[in-house]
Amino acid sequence: MNLADIKDCLNPHGLCEKILSTKIYKTLEVCERSENLMVFIYLIEKDNFLYCNRNLKRILGKFYKKLWNDGWDFWLSRIDEREATIIGDRIRSFLAGRHSKKTLSSNYHITNFEKKIIYLEHEIYLHRTNYQTIAFNYLIDISDKERIEHCLDHTNNVEGHGTPRKGLGGISAREQEVLRLIANGYSSKEIANMLFISNHTAISHRKNLIEKFRVRNTAHLVKTAAAFI
Repeated sequence: MNLADIKDCLNPHGLCEKILSTKIYKTLEVCERSENLMVFIYLIEKDNFLYCNRNLKRILGKFYKKLWNDGWDFWLSRIDEREATIIGDRIRSFLAGRHSKKTLSSNYHITNFEKKIIYLEHEIYLHRTNYQTIAFNYLIDISDKERIEHCLDHTNNVEGHGTPRKGLGGISAREQEVLRLIANGYSSKEIANMLFISNHTAISHRKNLIEKFRVRNTAHLVKTAAAFI
């Protein structure tokens, strides 16, 4: 396999990216040979997508070329509207360098080109070179895992555990917003900053959610409340 073999996976509008893609050729080769991993590469300083592997192309179908033209706007448009704002803000904040971490992990739903809903685990890893910062995006389809956990949650619900005391109607719109942020790994302090509320209020929302779902802790809350996120 050489670069000519993966030409269709590289952004045709790239300029000096050809030099860059040659330097990371071995990485691209591994990406192409992967059976399960979906990968796309983003160049932060250039605000430009460089590459997406064949597995991701299968998910996006003919629309994959929109990555080259529309960038993150296209990708975020595929995310479930209930998650898009939170996930979009989180990704853009990370890529803008507002956090010191080298990796960012998120779970969310997208719609593929067949209009099928897929649940993804998305990790962004930053690799810095002398020339630019490369964001490697690794995606895994965890839809089956979600279905299994929903089945287990349904079993718990039959036993009288894991449902809000007043059903979904017992959770306010603000609590649903906080719940989604908790599920995406944000601390109470981060949630407070994002929602422009006090840290005390964010902590209170978390405690109220744990009480309403009748669970022991935050980890149990996220697992049990998955059906409502």
